[in-house]
Amino acid sequence: MRDERSILFSRRIHKRNIPIKYLAVIILLYIPYKIEAMPSIPESETSVIIESPGAEKNKGPIWDMVLKPIVLPAVTDSKLKVLELAGGSGVHTQHFISSILDDDKDIDLEWHPSDPDPASRASLNARAKIAGMEKFILPATGWVVGVEGGTACSDGARDTDGKAVSSTTSTLDDGVDNDVVSGMEKYSGYYDLVLCINMIHIAPWEATLGLMECAAKVLRKGGMLVLYGAYKIGGTSVESNLKFDDSLRSRNPAWGVRNLEDVVEAAEKQGLESVQNVEMPANNMSLLFRKP
Repeated sequence: MRDERSILFSRRIHKRNIPIKYLAVIILLYIPYKIEAMPSIPESETSVIIESPGAEKNKGPIWDMVLKPIVLPAVTDSKLKVLELAGGSGVHTQHFISSILDDDKDIDLEWHPSDPDPASRASLNARAKIAGMEKFILPATGWVVGVEGGTACSDGARDTDGKAVSSTTSTLDDGVDNDVVSGMEKYSGYYDLVLCINMIHIAPWEATLGLMECAAKVLRKGGMLVLYGAYKIGGTSVESNLKFDDSLRSRNPAWGVRNLEDVVEAAEKQGLESVQNVEMPANNMSLLFRKP
């Protein structure tokens, strides 16, 4: 909305019939005043934002090749409820929400971001505030799963089969209480979409088991789970993915590029259907599952 000084400025120019050749000089003098008058973003908010070149690179293809043409038409009517696991820096969150609103500004959108890392949650929340998206994005939570961490719908208490252990509560270091089972029970059948990008290979296998258990419980019938990352097929992949796998395992033996077949099997054991695999740039894949 234009302020009163902008309106007066325009009226004076119009009233005085100033020649066009002088307008450029006036505008150049006026722009610094307007920039100085714009409200600044507090450094305390921008300083916690995490930059992610990888997320910046793949956010476009994930939206253009997967979410917009395939997933959202299948799960969206006038409302869309999304659980984003391993939200990371918030680059994807901000881009996807902005793109959704560009396509349908009247959509009833509710986005639940989550990440086990406090710094990532701070970045997610800061991006939401700075972008003016707090109406659509809930404060980031810290649901995690697996002995060494990972992201899903509980606090990491698992038995040897990766199944959630009931009736314990933990407090993450950001002070948020997260009950192991209540998160899944509270949102049972609630979400249209569960989104998890680049998590499976940098978390123990228990995290994938927890992810599938989570998605199967919190998705509504017909809802979809979308995964993105590098995968092996039949135990092998292109050379770059195999080198990536070696690098991950050297950092943590519990990490690694997963076999596509194992991921699909874990999903099917929870009652999810594999509906489509989409080949992505840089030898990545998007895996699409549906809750029947």
